Amino acid sequence: MSALTPTPDNTDNTVPEPVETTSSSAELIMTPDSIASLDRMIYWAKFLSILGFIGVGFMLIGAISIAFVGNNLMGPGAAGISLIYLVLAVIYFTPMYYLYKFSSHGRRGITQKSQHQTDQGLIYLAAHYKFIGVLAIVLLSLYVLIFIGLFAAGIGMASGFGV
Repeated sequence: MSALTPTPDNTDNTVPEPVETTSSSAELIMTPDSIASLDRMIYWAKFLSILGFIGVGFMLIGAISIAFVGNNLMGPGAAGISLIYLVLAVIYFTPMYYLYKFSSHGRRGITQKSQHQTDQGLIYLAAHYKFIGVLAIVLLSLYVLIFIGLFAAGIGMASGFGV
């Protein structure tokens, strides 16, 4: 980083020259214990992401099955259910992809002692948690809207019965 510092002979309003500064707080040292903890995180992240991919596969199989077989059994409503399953599979795939990328980049970073790979892995982990956080906010908002709608419908029904 550079900091601008005025020079004593710079009394007019010209732009001062940049001066290079270094900060010792810019470095992060990973101890063997922190590397071992990161390694365990990477192991479990890969395991959970693979389970998530398997879950996405089951959701896609379910969506395709409902689309073809359910149409005969349930009628035209099966297409809507199939579409919901497809949307949920796409939504569920995204955080699993980020988690898998964290595990693969993080593993490469540890084995190759590469700061860049480790950084990339942590960027994917941050993206994973950001996605989960936004999804949680959206779902909580949806729950509130559903609750308000059900409450209003209940009041409407109660007023219709003369209560």
